[in-house]
Amino acid sequence: MDIDHNKIRLFKDRIRIFFIIYFFGEEYHDPSRPDCCKVMQTEVKIQKLDFLLRNPDYLAYELMEQLKTGTIKKTEIKDEIKQIFIENEPEIRRLEMEKFFFGAYEDIDQVIAFLISCGFIKHASERDTSLRVIKKSYYVTKEADQKMTENLENLEMLKWYVKRCKLIKKYFGDFSGSDLKALQYQIEEYKNTSYKEYITDIQELVKNQFFKEFGESL
Repeated sequence: MDIDHNKIRLFKDRIRIFFIIYFFGEEYHDPSRPDCCKVMQTEVKIQKLDFLLRNPDYLAYELMEQLKTGTIKKTEIKDEIKQIFIENEPEIRRLEMEKFFFGAYEDIDQVIAFLISCGFIKHASERDTSLRVIKKSYYVTKEADQKMTENLENLEMLKWYVKRCKLIKKYFGDFSGSDLKALQYQIEEYKNTSYKEYITDIQELVKNQFFKEFGESL
């Protein structure tokens, strides 16, 4: 049986973007949208979180960078990074992203349209006087929240996404989209990628940094 890779990719895109909005969205209670329970106020953060989901080697690097704050247990970070490499995630989970003017970016309009059509989210945007979009808001519906609550534990194929979103939220959930962009631009391989080129992997950099930090090889 032939595998339709385009359909698989589309499925992955829809899952990732919805899970980002769902797990990273803030609680929302407003009479103007009584059928919604969470909101995410910016596409920038969606794009930057998506990059971390799609590039486990960059996530591993950023986790090590967070050790510099002195507020995180080294053994905790060490175990998370080791697991990422034991499961060969930088190879099998990697989905390349292109570099645009403000970093990693991929058009999500079609994915958002699909999620709206399913009744999973609602979307609103604000424009300035020149009609330029200045704010995008993504609302999770109560219907979607109920389906997630009732069915998520039984969907084995999605457990990696759930686990990864929770891991990223634990260490980076309070970061704004701009904060995440700034972190990513501190990595030379990311910063030096040319416009509309795919951002290169940094597995060797992570392995070298891991050895310096923990005295062990990945």
